[in-house]
Amino acid sequence: MTPGNKANSDSDLESVISFQDAPKPRRNSVGPKYICSIEGCGKSFKRLDQLDRHEYHHTGVKKHYCIYEGCDKVYSILTHLKRHLRTTHERAGPPVKNVPCQIAGCLKMFQSETNMYRHIREVHENPKIYPCSFCAEKFTQKLKLRRHEIQKHTGDYPYTCEKCSRGFYQQWEHERHVPSCKVYICANCNVKFDKWTKYLKHCKEKQHGRKYYQCEQCERVYGKPSELQKHIAAKHMDEEKKMNFKCPSCERCYAYERNLKQHVRIAHGGKRFECGDPDCERVFSSAQNLAKHLQREHATSVEKKDVVPKETKKRNNKGVRKKRKDAGQSIMSNLSKFSGIAVDKNLDKLLREREDEALDITGEKLAQDQSESDESEDNVPLSQLTVCNVDKSVENLMSAVLTDV
Repeated sequence: MTPGNKANSDSDLESVISFQDAPKPRRNSVGPKYICSIEGCGKSFKRLDQLDRHEYHHTGVKKHYCIYEGCDKVYSILTHLKRHLRTTHERAGPPVKNVPCQIAGCLKMFQSETNMYRHIREVHENPKIYPCSFCAEKFTQKLKLRRHEIQKHTGDYPYTCEKCSRGFYQQWEHERHVPSCKVYICANCNVKFDKWTKYLKHCKEKQHGRKYYQCEQCERVYGKPSELQKHIAAKHMDEEKKMNFKCPSCERCYAYERNLKQHVRIAHGGKRFECGDPDCERVFSSAQNLAKHLQREHATSVEKKDVVPKETKKRNNKGVRKKRKDAGQSIMSNLSKFSGIAVDKNLDKLLREREDEALDITGEKLAQDQSESDESEDNVPLSQLTVCNVDKSVENLMSAVLTDV
């Protein structure tokens, strides 16, 4: 009888009973069951977790992905994936930790007694200690030991960014970093920077794109040969050959001329900055020191002088506006406006003041313009046109003068 079919006869029923009563082969729990799939290895293990952990050391790739949509969790061991599914996706409600640790002084809580006993066994009774292979440090977790050895001793990260050469302990950290990785490479010295500000600081310090002169005896760099010569003369020459700038009024000496000038200006009759407070007689060598003194000693009095009440400011802003000197006067004189001639600005001002000289000049210009217009008219007799137009211009001139008056 095939599996899944009903028993139709006594023989079929006897075969089913005999199949159920048949002894099952016992599982061999002594020998290995899981063999490493990496070519050339051939190791075997009794548990699947041991095989997963072993193959992860070969490849460094986690192969157990979460099956739920939107979850990017990946694990190297199948048991860890099952625990993730059970505690994250298949749990009905939030986890409840109501089992306390039985060791006095330990305040940890657990979800089950199994977790609690495992905690006691691994932490309190027989804690695992992983010593460092390079120094005397010891750790209770393998992950902490691994990070310590990589960071402090070997520097051999399992995952490295190809752009910025940054190392990572886990694959998901590397995958999250790669899309957002930005590298700025200096074109002159091929140094890589992960931030734009660091790249700019490097270029400013090295002065790329600009010719510079470096001192052969130290690391100082200058933009001009003269500045380099002054530096060498002041810092790297013998005491007898140094260019010492001595003060003519005292015994002070300086390596640079600018320092000597500053000393003379401040100490020997240079600028003096006196405190403006009537009760204070302090005198300072620079405006900066005077400002510090005022802020430190006379801050309250300065604030009182500078502060203006808001009401006073508003009252001043709403005051009567000051009138212009030419308020009420016409921008253009009536004479030039009615006669239709263009005159200079200064002449127009004299016309508004009714100066005789300005009137004579304007009359001559008006007659000249009229004569030019007469020559352009060919159809009208010259005598008639001149008399008519001159009479009209004189009439306009007289009316304009009377209007100004």
